[in-house]
Amino acid sequence: MPPSPSTGHLRGGLVGVLVGALAVAAHGVAGGGFPDSAELTPVLLVAALAGCAASTFAGGRASVLGLLMAGQLASHVALSGLLGHEHPTAATSPLPTGGMLVAHAVASLGGAAIISVAERLYALASGAVRAVLARPSAPRVAGPARWSNPGVPHYLCPPNGAIGPRAPPVPA
Repeated sequence: MPPSPSTGHLRGGLVGVLVGALAVAAHGVAGGGFPDSAELTPVLLVAALAGCAASTFAGGRASVLGLLMAGQLASHVALSGLLGHEHPTAATSPLPTGGMLVAHAVASLGGAAIISVAERLYALASGAVRAVLARPSAPRVAGPARWSNPGVPHYLCPPNGAIGPRAPPVPA
């Protein structure tokens, strides 16, 4: 059976899609508004960068979660600058606060859980398909038994003159 495929491309695609889709959904649900096609372009660029980073860096769940959170933050900054919604401290920082922060954090955690489950299911399904479609290997032909010293029998007669190893003792 050939070696199992890497899940890097799958992870990268899922991170890219989830960064874009969940950033727009979380931003809209938290009251920030939904973007039009022109406002969606920077979000798609951020999603593509996050997806490329996820497919090139081999990491576990923590790296996927970190990339999702960074993508959510960068998408929020892009959306808040284009849509013009106001934060309490909009003059000093475009970072999310309150309900917007919670929405983006929940989106990141949910996305990381979805990606983790998808990678496990992909490994399971691809392993089953590879096992079914793989050519059967040639059966092994067992050869003759090899003893460490072929000149000596595998048992030794005791020196007291017994006929075999399970014979009664010879009378003296």
